[in-house]
Amino acid sequence: MSIRRQISWTAATRDMRNDRTIVAAPATLAERIARQHAREENVRAYRAAQASLAVAAAQPLASAGGYDRAAIMTLANAIVRERMTARLGQSYRALIGKALKQAWSAARDARRAAAH
Repeated sequence: MSIRRQISWTAATRDMRNDRTIVAAPATLAERIARQHAREENVRAYRAAQASLAVAAAQPLASAGGYDRAAIMTLANAIVRERMTARLGQSYRALIGKALKQAWSAARDARRAAAH
């Protein structure tokens, strides 16, 4: 004997809608001011990270004699800082591998360009 189930799509979607988390608007003026200050601080941190990335990217990564490992690591750290301030939820450990690959790739390209 088979059991036949019926689903009410109206009730199901209503339940899904009710299960969503509701983000309340800031209740007080102090809370709004605190959120605005936090946003401004994040923008300042992002601009500082972009500036340090520009400085690190301007350093020569390689010469005809070899690679400048300190400059490569500085560039990788600047890339990580810029990405961490731009996006939330990513750890330093997850980003440093990608940043080092990117920095070493830039160093290899710079060395090849200097050779030709």
